[in-house]
Amino acid sequence: MTDYANLAFASFIDDLRVHFARGLREQEHWEGVRDRLKTLCADNSMREISRGWEARKGREYILHHDPHYDFFVGALVRQPNHIAGVHDHGPTWTIYGVLDGQEITHVYDRLDDGGKPGYAEIKLSHKYDAPTGHVDMVPPHIPHAEWGNSERSVAITVRTTKPGSYDQVRFDPDTGRTGISRGLELVKLAV
Repeated sequence: MTDYANLAFASFIDDLRVHFARGLREQEHWEGVRDRLKTLCADNSMREISRGWEARKGREYILHHDPHYDFFVGALVRQPNHIAGVHDHGPTWTIYGVLDGQEITHVYDRLDDGGKPGYAEIKLSHKYDAPTGHVDMVPPHIPHAEWGNSERSVAITVRTTKPGSYDQVRFDPDTGRTGISRGLELVKLAV
């Protein structure tokens, strides 16, 4: 078993490694990751330890970066009334699970062909409540935003690879302007 103090998290990482070794088709693979993250987000011991993690805007905790399969597991601890700007995760898949608290997820459609640098026409496609235990699957290049809907929220992410190694697009839905980001500040956190 992986060497983590929280047994649910250690089991989650071991299970992810077995899952990644299966070599499934992309959609099926990430659906399986989503199912595994749902189990972790239902774990009370994991939720309890997350309540001691500091909330800080612009930070993602590194919980695990796999040396063999390169997948990344992080934690986002949101302050009250957090409103994330519209962004994508570039070429990576992200499975995003609300471990504690409540959020509202906004998903956008990109209406232009991406041919004009620094510009994107996007439109809100749908938004929905994401309470404790809710897990989303975000394919590459999908504009979206998470808004806090409780005093504090904690989300666990599983990504194709470690943020900062690829470009992410930030979108301004009012002006159409876009910018490139390398993601949030990454800080290691023992689990």
